Amino acid sequence: MNGRSSANDYVLVPARAIDDSRLIDFAGSVWPEQRPNFRVTSSWWRRAEPNCAIAAVHQPTGAMAGLCGGRPCQWTIAGRTLDAIAICDWYVASGHTGQGLGKRLVQHFDTPDRFLYAFSISDAAIANFKKLGWTGPHRSPLMVLPLPRLAGMALSLLADGGGVELMERELGGGDPLGALGTELDHIDAARGRDPGAHMRRGASDWSWRLSICGGRRYRFCIARRADEPVGYVVVRRLAPGQGRQLDKLATAIITDLVAVNDDPKVLRALALRAVAIATQLQTTIVLATISALTHQTVLTKVGFVSPAFPMIGRFLGRRSPQFMWLPRGAAAALRADEMMLTFADVAIDLDL
Repeated sequence: MNGRSSANDYVLVPARAIDDSRLIDFAGSVWPEQRPNFRVTSSWWRRAEPNCAIAAVHQPTGAMAGLCGGRPCQWTIAGRTLDAIAICDWYVASGHTGQGLGKRLVQHFDTPDRFLYAFSISDAAIANFKKLGWTGPHRSPLMVLPLPRLAGMALSLLADGGGVELMERELGGGDPLGALGTELDHIDAARGRDPGAHMRRGASDWSWRLSICGGRRYRFCIARRADEPVGYVVVRRLAPGQGRQLDKLATAIITDLVAVNDDPKVLRALALRAVAIATQLQTTIVLATISALTHQTVLTKVGFVSPAFPMIGRFLGRRSPQFMWLPRGAAAALRADEMMLTFADVAIDLDL
């Protein structure tokens, strides 16, 4: 097809406008080992605003040739709040490469005042991002806690509240945040004064996530000290039957873990509660990925295995998500060790 087509033969349209049959054909081309792939028809961007994902269509045949998702958010970098887009689901189908479609799809989301980044990306995407001037890649370690019930029993003997009070609440798709939104906004505002760079995680972003998360249910735990919210953790169980390797295990993920000033005592209290929640959810394994060193240290101390661990660490290291960003504007001097990334920062949580 490459010999008969040119870049002018392709048009970009909202991906939500693509019908199921063409979407499944595209998925079969991109992931032939998973065919037939019906999961793509329930992708997060099918429930989000039309501008959250763009598709390239080959006009002569009407075939879907490429896809790029853009998870909208805001970031705080060097004390400034910026509109941002997390690039995800970036693919060009076989037979349509060589037409510059990948570049066109990413540039669709690129404006001078936006921070662009990507998390959990393939080697092929990394090579293309480098051509576009992005920096990286850097790894955020994938961390695993096997058998949380046993770990929780051992940790309960060492638990020390550190003056932190914890409050839990469960929410699912479409549920209102209510008073929890005020707590999240308070934490987000306090973290806005922290050094480094992170995605804004207030009520607005979580309300958006809940509006498109489908059947996912989240267990929130807010940490309070001296009657002031100072952090939170969010845990959920993965739904079975999605065709993943993880379907063989009852798996929970720590979607997000946040503490004002990265306070180790607050992080420890929240990590311990996350283990307890995973036990209540009757899971056999808990996954987390957090780029911040302070968070990694706390999770290691409560029993999580990291890529630094002998033997299994090599397996985790190969599967640890990689991240990159476009170094421009406020992000021109940004360093990898200044960025705080979790499953919540992109669409990974909405894909698992």
